[in-house]
Amino acid sequence: MKERDFSKEIRNAWSLVDKKLEIGRSAICLNSLAIDAAVRDVFLSEESSYADIYRCALSRSSYNFILKDYSYFQFTWNSSDDWRLAFFPNPWLAGNQTALQSLEEWETMESEGILADEDVSALLDDMPYISAVPPIRFEYSRNQYKEIRHPCAHFHIGRHTENRWSSSLLIGPEAFVSLISSQYYATEWSALSRFSSEFSEYCIDEKFMEIVSNLKFCPDFSENEKRLFHFGKG
Repeated sequence: MKERDFSKEIRNAWSLVDKKLEIGRSAICLNSLAIDAAVRDVFLSEESSYADIYRCALSRSSYNFILKDYSYFQFTWNSSDDWRLAFFPNPWLAGNQTALQSLEEWETMESEGILADEDVSALLDDMPYISAVPPIRFEYSRNQYKEIRHPCAHFHIGRHTENRWSSSLLIGPEAFVSLISSQYYATEWSALSRFSSEFSEYCIDEKFMEIVSNLKFCPDFSENEKRLFHFGKG
């Protein structure tokens, strides 16, 4: 994937969450995100908790765009043979409907002047740490490929660094955000699908099918790897 195509997919992904699903909060970078050395160091440290990693990138605005529940996405393109996509869910809010409802109420009270910004921040700090949704990354690097041991294209689910879920497909930002949204923002997603709602004129699942149909296959994916479990398409 060329850099201009990568950036185009980021813009399409933001349009999806902001205009279609209406779960976007703000976008600060609709091109490849530069690597923040401070965030990288915290991420790689064995002493860092997920909360440390999440808060560090959030405080340094090291993300492309952020959702209403303060979960955020990162997309970094290094070359046509090397890119990284990441979803960092808010460990206090994501997947917790009760907490999300509280957040909406507090933000409404803030907009009405009943609560100050500091009050909302203090209430958020007091929320229990749930971590209902795992952080998910997709990485593609031909230089690091080792048959079976280190797939060229793979997902990381959760924080364990050595878990690599092999993929025969080259996932871009648009497909990645569609996948995450379909799984973890199912209420908003289903409302736009004819498979869930008879009132939906636009079918988001059919759009996702179109995106998947256009995904290219990984050039370094051996016959042995095809015989093992992997993410792919029919």
